[in-house]
Amino acid sequence: MRFPLLAAFSLLSFTAQAITNVEEKRAGDDQLGWSGKAEIGFDAESGNNEKRKWNLGLNGNWQDDNKRFFTWGNRSYESSNGERTDDDTFIHSRLVLNRRDTWSEEFYAQYERDPFAALAHRALIGAGMRYQHAFDEQTRLYQGIGLFHEEVRERVLNEDNSSQLTRLSLYTHIQWKLAYSKLQSTLYFQPSVDEPSDQRALWQLAVTLPLGTHTDLKWQWQSRWDTRPPEGTEYHNHQTQLKLVVRF
Repeated sequence: MRFPLLAAFSLLSFTAQAITNVEEKRAGDDQLGWSGKAEIGFDAESGNNEKRKWNLGLNGNWQDDNKRFFTWGNRSYESSNGERTDDDTFIHSRLVLNRRDTWSEEFYAQYERDPFAALAHRALIGAGMRYQHAFDEQTRLYQGIGLFHEEVRERVLNEDNSSQLTRLSLYTHIQWKLAYSKLQSTLYFQPSVDEPSDQRALWQLAVTLPLGTHTDLKWQWQSRWDTRPPEGTEYHNHQTQLKLVVRF
């Protein structure tokens, strides 16, 4: 079993994951049995301002010839001058059934909360189909389509607003293995089935550069859009992140 330790030098704050990129959490090889990963980050500042921020993420994966189950969770906390300024929780679990060489079925559940982004909680359950195609040894395409039902409770100005709806989930993931690096692009689109004008989207671009046998440097940029964001938040959000990955 492998447990890589990821030390993150981050330029972003962890916000509510209206859309989460599942592709980056899948195991990157065909190793059978269990594998796992831990992500740990900590930032501190003292002087004029006392700031503390930590993040812990756990990712587990199990697979055999026909099935794969993986789950991950993320917990982050931030304080400034003794006052809590961020407090996020995220959990996602997914079962994949490989029926054919190119098609698979997926079933998943997710829970998250981010009170500092007006999200008291969000829970969803869904299912879908996933298609994969290898153009050559360096280029792969993954296309997914599915439906999920979500329950959202937002807390704005000490008032709770709850809603339930069903969304269509479409995503395209492409990865290229270059001479000395790997490039990945992922695009998600999730419109509401009942109200098509209620739309969410995510575009993520990542480059991974090996620094050694067990060390990678990863740069990631992403943009999120939400036509109906929680009150007091922007409809779009752009983030960038730099990570150092060490496997042992």
